[in-house]
Amino acid sequence: MYSFGTIMNENWQRERERRQAIWQLAELQPGDRAAKTILERLDNLERLDREHPISVCNLSLEQLSELPKEPHVIGCWIIRDANIPEPWRTRFTVALGPAARVAQGFYWQDWADFLQAWERDLGHAEQHRRELDDH
Repeated sequence: MYSFGTIMNENWQRERERRQAIWQLAELQPGDRAAKTILERLDNLERLDREHPISVCNLSLEQLSELPKEPHVIGCWIIRDANIPEPWRTRFTVALGPAARVAQGFYWQDWADFLQAWERDLGHAEQHRRELDDH
């Protein structure tokens, strides 16, 4: 049986690898042959997610964007860490890096921006797949 720390560490490592592949792919134009190995890494991560899930969340991006937010005394909206299900909390934390936040949670706008970027990143990966399939 996995301990909580082991699960979080494995989740962090998997999401860090995914994020690095997404960043590398973002530097390439669709159709660039260099994308093939990056896409294979992403495919392997997706396979791992299916065959050896660390955490499972079946919420759509739209549902994730509707998670509860609350006003904070500094005058902005936040989303509490505990309200973001795994693996999304780890994905968000890895993508955000050491960003500013409040003790109670993340800035809501950062969460909303992350979800929009995630959708763009997935679309960009699909463009690469289509271009490579056409050649």
